[in-house]
Amino acid sequence: MAAKAEIIVVFDGYCGWCWGIAETMKRLAADFSDRFDFTALCGGLVTGERIGPLGEFAAYIEKAIPRVEQMTGAVFSEPHRARMRNRNTMQDSRIPAAAFCLILAEKPQTSTLQLADEILSLNFREGRDLSEATSYADLFRSHGLDPEKSVSRTASGEFFPHAERQFERAREIGAEAFPTIVYGREGQYFPLCQGYQNYESLAHALDLLYREPPPL
Repeated sequence: MAAKAEIIVVFDGYCGWCWGIAETMKRLAADFSDRFDFTALCGGLVTGERIGPLGEFAAYIEKAIPRVEQMTGAVFSEPHRARMRNRNTMQDSRIPAAAFCLILAEKPQTSTLQLADEILSLNFREGRDLSEATSYADLFRSHGLDPEKSVSRTASGEFFPHAERQFERAREIGAEAFPTIVYGREGQYFPLCQGYQNYESLAHALDLLYREPPPL
């Protein structure tokens, strides 16, 4: 039997549209997991010179939230909104990606799609500060890891190289915006969408791809 084709969602813990598409991806995985393997990959939205406090960029985020909620049905919690009102809130995509990579290193059978959703939930539902390693303590505990040790390893930068490899891989398979949904088969990859698409559009695309896979 031939291996299943892949559907990869490239996300970032700070990406509001990634939160907006999260329920759609869970629904697609539930409906199409017999035909495709669903995985998630960290994309690296806030890296390099972008790392730092929100500053005036927070105003842009605040204005975007109603549109994301209206289009996707996702809810941005009051704790998250309160954090956005703090212009000193730091953003650094290496931290959530490091936590993601640490859990996968210790628990390789973990669903990456589920783990992506859990990290997004820390930000957009719980209002945690993703730049603080302590924000992941409960997440580590829920995956059977020692929270204190795992927080220390995340803060130390030990998993930053792993995070950077995720970012590099995301670029290699065509992710230029977030979220990006990528179709992959036998080592060939192409983006299905860059940015938000609703369930109906993506389900239609997956149905076509399954019935008529593109030539390699």
